[in-house]
Amino acid sequence: MDYKEMCKSIIKNVGGEENIRSVVHCATRLRFVLKDESKADDKAIQEIPGILSLVKKAGQYQLVIGNNVGEVYSELATMLKIEEEKDTKDERKIFDRIIGSITGSISPVIPLLAGAGMGRVLLLILTLTGVLTEESQTYIFLDMIFDTAFYFMPAYVGFSAARIFGANQYLGAFIGLITVHPVWTDLVAAENPFEFLGINVDLVSYSSTLIPAILSVWIMSYIEKGVKKITPEMIRVFAEPLLVMLLTAPLTFIVIGPIGDLISQGVGNFSMFLFNHGGFIAIPILAAIYPWLVSIGIHKALSPISIALVAEQGFDPIIRVVALCSNISQAAASLAVSLKTKNRKLKSLAMSSSMTAFLGGITEPAMYGVNLKLKKPMYASMIGGAVAGLFAGLFRLKAFIYVTPGILSLPMWISNNENFVVLAIVTMIIATIATFVATWVIGFDDSVFEEGEPKEEFSTEHTTQQLLKSPINGEVKELNSVADQTFSSEIMGKGIAIIPNEGNVVSPGKGEVTATFKTGHAIGLSLENDVELLIHVGIDTVSLNGEYFNTLVKKGDKVVEGSQLISFDLEAVKAKGYDPTVMVIITNSNDFLDVLPATNEPTVNNVSDLLLIV
Repeated sequence: MDYKEMCKSIIKNVGGEENIRSVVHCATRLRFVLKDESKADDKAIQEIPGILSLVKKAGQYQLVIGNNVGEVYSELATMLKIEEEKDTKDERKIFDRIIGSITGSISPVIPLLAGAGMGRVLLLILTLTGVLTEESQTYIFLDMIFDTAFYFMPAYVGFSAARIFGANQYLGAFIGLITVHPVWTDLVAAENPFEFLGINVDLVSYSSTLIPAILSVWIMSYIEKGVKKITPEMIRVFAEPLLVMLLTAPLTFIVIGPIGDLISQGVGNFSMFLFNHGGFIAIPILAAIYPWLVSIGIHKALSPISIALVAEQGFDPIIRVVALCSNISQAAASLAVSLKTKNRKLKSLAMSSSMTAFLGGITEPAMYGVNLKLKKPMYASMIGGAVAGLFAGLFRLKAFIYVTPGILSLPMWISNNENFVVLAIVTMIIATIATFVATWVIGFDDSVFEEGEPKEEFSTEHTTQQLLKSPINGEVKELNSVADQTFSSEIMGKGIAIIPNEGNVVSPGKGEVTATFKTGHAIGLSLENDVELLIHVGIDTVSLNGEYFNTLVKKGDKVVEGSQLISFDLEAVKAKGYDPTVMVIITNSNDFLDVLPATNEPTVNNVSDLLLIV
């Protein structure tokens, strides 16, 4: 491939060198920040040989290239006269920065809230069936466990927000915890006027809140930077945190917390006003456009609203309802494609993607791998989502837990006093039928998948079956189930995913290292059996900038089966809130008849057969 010509085309079609504010790369993508995205020619970009896909997300213009992204970036850096080691500054627009900060602070907490929420539902079922009573010690103990996730939410959010804002995470957690300290909660409950140094302090309850913690830690990050500059080295170990506490804590209670509480109340009140006076109109409209919000990542901006509504009102009658209509519509559109198409590759991909969306509400494989590629099924899902949203809005459907809506999460529609499970099921049926019919009637052009079909004249060069070993120990999962559309849609190539139980990646065969990355989270190999392999550790772990990762080889090194490639601190990566799933991708999958799992075992180690290549 002529990287020079490729880079010339890229520069030209992103609006020229003068339109490029910054560019970096991860394991598979060039990530541009453009001054004006409207100057970029999306269609021309996607037609450049070597570019697999275009993703526009959170202020970045991302070109998915694959295993050779390092070579492309090196040529690009030469043309643009930029240093490859250059540290990148956050040049996103203010809206993208705000949304990124909020979602980045909340995303690591969501699994905790979802798990505890389902635990509450379990308690509810046990009480409704008479297995437990609310007075029993077992109930009280379990209720305490699950309530902890919500009550101390400011601490979890403060901890993750500190990472986003570049502050000490333990000080971030501290700021969240002081707002739910028993002394403060007692003062709030007593409702007696309270002053600090003669200044009135509003008695606000901060348990189960989000916005006050995020705002407080944001301000704390600036205070901490200022304190670092003035604190002498010899007393920094205690003076720095002491000064941060003394400055941030009073500000939190006197100014920042009350402002954050007002913002939270305003968002909640507006959401309830919308639900009470126009839900039957707003919900179908939101359900229709929700897939497009997901496709560009903006839907995450709605998560704080949903979490706040569940925490403060006890239910979410809008965001989770919209997500239900959209998720099931995406699943139904993919199902219709699977049953209608005669393309074997598309049929298999669409069916598996559909089941993932129906059961778990994970729509990325269906959306990116099927519906968006074919376009018309995406429009059909909008129709189905709107029809289901109209029904759900008219009958005032409510969710009582923040979790991704799907068949497996039906308990999210039950509370102590209300049960909307039947209504939720009817909504799902309506979304399925309306979308399925719309997809079938509108039709689609599946010729985009023809190149992936095996041809009769296919070269016999790779017809011998080959077995590829696992590069890491862990639990096997299907590639289309991972939470990254670039991998789950198989646009990078076929493969498999592994949830690791250790932090040691080894070579699955004999070959040469073709790509390494400064962030240490991925590696490319060219094996002697003509397999081009990408091993990618974690989802979005490029954001760690190499922290906790150590690449043990360099580009051009020869390796054999079992050679150590990457070591990483698995527990630290998970503690930072990142999904550590390892993707093993055959990037030249089209050179073979098929790439299939080689084991039915739930777990593998580095001597296990992982993939069968034929």
